[in-house]
Amino acid sequence: MLLTVKKNDIADELERISNDSGVVIENEKLAVYKDDKGVIHMFSAKCTHLGCTVRWNELEKSFDCPCHGSRFQGQTGNVVNGPANVSLENNNKKIQ
Repeated sequence: MLLTVKKNDIADELERISNDSGVVIENEKLAVYKDDKGVIHMFSAKCTHLGCTVRWNELEKSFDCPCHGSRFQGQTGNVVNGPANVSLENNNKKIQ
């Protein structure tokens, strides 16, 4: 799911994410995953391969790049499938 959210509405949008699910906040380039305990994990939505914006894959619980097929684990941002070989940048600091 891709969302466009005003910067001051991000906290409200984070509350609406279901546990064990994710979204991409496109205008902020954030990939956001909420784990099964309700903890938010935020990453850059920029694929580390060539910079395309990743999208949330609900079935696989991953952030997938539509350009070349890289896949990143939702909770950690770690690479699951290449061609990317570097994890998504952790952006958890943005919500503290």
